[in-house]
Amino acid sequence: MTDRFGAPAQSDPSAPSHPAAVLYEAAARLLPGARSAGDIAESLRLLQEASAAGHTGADALWAVMSGMGVGGAQDWHQALSHLQRAAERGSVSARGQLLTLAGPDRGAHVDLADSQAWLRLRQSIKLEAWLQRPEKTVLSQAPRAVSIRNFVSMPVCGWLINRARNGLQRALVHDAAREAGREAGGRSNSYFEFNFLELDIVVLLVRARIAATLGFPVQILETPQVLHYDVGERYARHHDYFDPGQPGHSAQIASGGQRIATFLVYLNADYEGGETDFPLIGLRHRGGPGDALYFGNVEPGGAPDPRTLHAGLPPTQGEKWLLSQWVRNRSPG
Repeated sequence: MTDRFGAPAQSDPSAPSHPAAVLYEAAARLLPGARSAGDIAESLRLLQEASAAGHTGADALWAVMSGMGVGGAQDWHQALSHLQRAAERGSVSARGQLLTLAGPDRGAHVDLADSQAWLRLRQSIKLEAWLQRPEKTVLSQAPRAVSIRNFVSMPVCGWLINRARNGLQRALVHDAAREAGREAGGRSNSYFEFNFLELDIVVLLVRARIAATLGFPVQILETPQVLHYDVGERYARHHDYFDPGQPGHSAQIASGGQRIATFLVYLNADYEGGETDFPLIGLRHRGGPGDALYFGNVEPGGAPDPRTLHAGLPPTQGEKWLLSQWVRNRSPG
């Protein structure tokens, strides 16, 4: 018997009772809250043991740690090697990531019965293309708004949508009084957040490309989200910056820094309406699938820029998908 990718079916190390799964789950519980070098080293040791015992999830998570530089130096080549090993062992996620990153030309002609297929796919991934700055079109000088054509490929767009589709929840707005998120009538769309254990190499490379485009370290990027708008759903006019005059916002600035920029990646085209609207500067924009839009939320001196008032207009037909990435002026921790 084989799985749907042609890998031989074996005793599953990911089964809850398998020793490898026990090691993996211990690492997964420890990692999100790990603060000390000792906790990180212990989680890495557990992952190494789980990987040695054949747990493909351990290889995939180890790839993420290598891509983020958790527990050692950031190393994309090592991250892809771990992802390749997970793919060779039958991980559906790892195989999907390699196929996505290799692009439609390479991924469409893979012989899944070929034992060297995953190595060749890994070797075909052009890391330098991910980390170079793309060409830009300035839409507005003040406040600065910039568009980028073909920021990511169609397979990457599809991967991000599929990752988010089954985990969507009602989107929130920041409540300054409660210093937390709350539902509000002005925002009716839904979202999926890539917390630490939801991250994968595709998402990490998209974030690295965003950071390289902006010329900022990736550490000041917040947790990325995929946004979903169904017909009639919207995000009413708002600012993305924190208002230092509001107590809850000032606490956010003190703890994690100001939101200085917003970066959006449009993921699909099969909808009508749904533009990103900036009413104070007369700009209404909609990118094609894979295109990006970013804009500064503050003036050059760091003060909030009220002209960045914007809205996510509702689709009138179809559904709209976006990747949203907020950027702080220092690490949000």
